Amino acid sequence: MHPLAADESSTYPIGAETVHGDLYVDDLIAGGDSTEEVLYIKLQTTSLLGQGNFKFKWGSNSPGILRDVPDVGKESFLKFDDGSDITKALGIILDSVKDKLLFSFVPQRELGKNSKRSALFTLARCYDPLGLIGPTLTKAKILLQRMWRDKLECDVSLPQLLNTAWSAFCNGFADTQHLSFPRYVLQPGAITEIHAFCDARLEAFEAWVYTRSAKDSNVQVYLLCSKARVAPLKTITVPKLERCAATMIAQLMENPEDLHVLTPGQF
Repeated sequence: MHPLAADESSTYPIGAETVHGDLYVDDLIAGGDSTEEVLYIKLQTTSLLGQGNFKFKWGSNSPGILRDVPDVGKESFLKFDDGSDITKALGIILDSVKDKLLFSFVPQRELGKNSKRSALFTLARCYDPLGLIGPTLTKAKILLQRMWRDKLECDVSLPQLLNTAWSAFCNGFADTQHLSFPRYVLQPGAITEIHAFCDARLEAFEAWVYTRSAKDSNVQVYLLCSKARVAPLKTITVPKLERCAATMIAQLMENPEDLHVLTPGQF
């Protein structure tokens, strides 16, 4: 698709820019600040890819963008735990009707017991590239690190203290299966600020980025993304871990325009 976009860039400049910048393997995610802008992007991209006989199934948070798309060319919906119609954007569960990102969490147990294998399986199912539930998942990563430190066998029941801690984490995190975050975190015409924080403790260090948009008396603050790392098993002082956190947030803020690929109002 990239060579095709290069060959057709003079005829379809917007389509070529979209393919080069917004194509992830075989998934294309693009957006704009108005319906008209997105329709033009879709027209150019469809025409460009049509030159190579490439076809996409389209989905959008705005029904008007899909009004001329036949049913066979629309993305099929899946069902979420609560019955909502959802689709997936780069592996992230998206409710395009409510324009929200959803998360599902189901603890895995083996014959009614907790083990290192079940903990690994549970944590691996929590796909969260933006770190929206990262602060909570850090607790699970710390517990998992303790399991490796104690050299536990994969299928052996966890010791009492670890079993109690892991069960408490799973029980406290059960509501996440219905947790949702707004995809669009800005307000049109508002003054927008990006605020970043970082902190560290002996077990882990983390960084968080928030958006603050203010329009008249309406102020909205949302978590944009976060990152966390479990501290090494070798004891490191808190000041050193804080420097690690500062480095991580500096890297996260290096390209703020890339922090949230799903930010445009219409997509």
